[in-house]
Order: sequence, then structure tokens, then C-alpha cells
Amino acid sequence: MKAPKTKGSILPESILDAATRLFIERGLDGTSMADIAEALGVTRTAVYYYFKNKEAILIALTDSVTRVAGRLTTELARYKDVAPAEALRELVRQHSTLILTHPLQFRVVERNEHHLPPKRRENAAASRRAVLENFADVIERGMRSGEFGLVDAKVAALAILGMCNWTAWWYQPGGRRSREEIASMLADFAVKALEQEGKKRPRDAGVGESLRLLRKELAYLEQRIGDEPT
Repeated sequence: MKAPKTKGSILPESILDAATRLFIERGLDGTSMADIAEALGVTRTAVYYYFKNKEAILIALTDSVTRVAGRLTTELARYKDVAPAEALRELVRQHSTLILTHPLQFRVVERNEHHLPPKRRENAAASRRAVLENFADVIERGMRSGEFGLVDAKVAALAILGMCNWTAWWYQPGGRRSREEIASMLADFAVKALEQEGKKRPRDAGVGESLRLLRKELAYLEQRIGDEPT
């Protein structure tokens, strides 16, 4: 019979991977630290050396997905000299790649965020808001430049993020398409959806169609004016 592995023979990433699989199968409440140690074939002491409890493991998983997503989108959205269409394409590619690389971790975080300490929950919520605002900001820039049609930027951003996040539930490693291919496809879908709206403006539109487009643009202008501080 082999002796149990000690802390020197495992890495924190191995613990996170094992915990993630167990949290998916049994739920956070149905998994113990002993279960995680048994799945790894190590002593409980080895697991406790890196993480004092399941809450600490959940915090680490949240940091690896939610906080990283907020930081990455903020860094990219900061570059205002990048054309909106290309910026959006890179945002989608970057965000979806993060999810596709950590699909199970993302699912665990989505389902168990309420188990986090209050301050950590606030930080996670702030990271999610940053992601949404960064996507919406790039879409707004695209509308102002004329690259994108006039849409509700926040709703469009939520739809695009939903498309990216849903990959955590259907993506299968080793499937017909690689992570890189799927990320590029999603990026193209997002950009084309917004560009297509802008292309629905025929040069020879009749009076009725011209009035409809004019009203839409006026409504957008009124919304923008209403959003500005007085």
C-alpha cells in the first residue's frame, strides 16, 4: 500500500482542479476537505497547507475567473485608439477564451458566489460590472463612430456576454472545434450582429423608412443627452 502524498508532492492548482470537479458533482455543501484530499490521494494536512477551508478554495476560483475577466477587459477597453469593431472583437475573443479555458471553474463560481464572504461578494460583483461596462463602452464608441447601428449598448453587451459565458456549459475539450476557433467565431458573430444593424440603411430609402431611421437616431440622441450630468 502506497503512503499518502504529502504537501510537497502536490500543487495548489491540483487542489483547485479536484475541488472544482467535486463541487460540480456533489455541490459545495456536499463536498468536504477530506473528499478533496481523497480524490487527490493525499493527506488532509496537505490540502489544509494551501487552503484552510472550502471558502478559501472558492475565493481562489473566483479570483481565477471573475477578477481576471474584469482586469483583462479594463486593460483592453482603455485603448481608445483601437477601432471599436476590432476592440469588440478582441474583447469577445479574450473573454470567451478565459471561459473556455476554465469552464468548470466558471460554473462553480456562478453557482456558489453566495457562499463568499460579503466583501468578496462585493469585489466579485464589481468585477462583473466592470466587464459589462467595458463591453458597453466599446459598443457606445462604435455607435458614435458609425461602425455600429443604434442599439441599447448595455443590452447588447449583456447579450454578447451571455453568448460567451454559456460556452462553460456546452464546450467539450477535444471536440470538433478548438477553443481558439470557437472564440474567433463568437467574436465574429458579435461584431457582425452590430455592424449588420448599421448596414440596414439603404441609400435610396423611401420617406417612411427615412423617417423611421431619423426617429431612431433622435431617440438615441435624447437618451445620450439625458444620460449626461446636468
